Amino acid sequence: MNLRTLMGTALALATTPVLAHPGHGHGDAFSLLHFLSSPEHLWPLGLLMLAIVGGLFGARWCRHRAGR
Repeated sequence: MNLRTLMGTALALATTPVLAHPGHGHGDAFSLLHFLSSPEHLWPLGLLMLAIVGGLFGARWCRHRAGR
């Protein structure tokens, strides 16, 4: 089993509990308010934002270091 398959499987299993958290079925489960008010959605969104910002600053830092 290669690393890509292992990581894909791990990510799929890690997100499975989020698919059926309490609150779905009450009101509009696909509204922006639901996603922004549920901690089950906020922490992955926060981690994604942190990864994006870290990636952008990391890429900028690497370009800056290479230019010296």
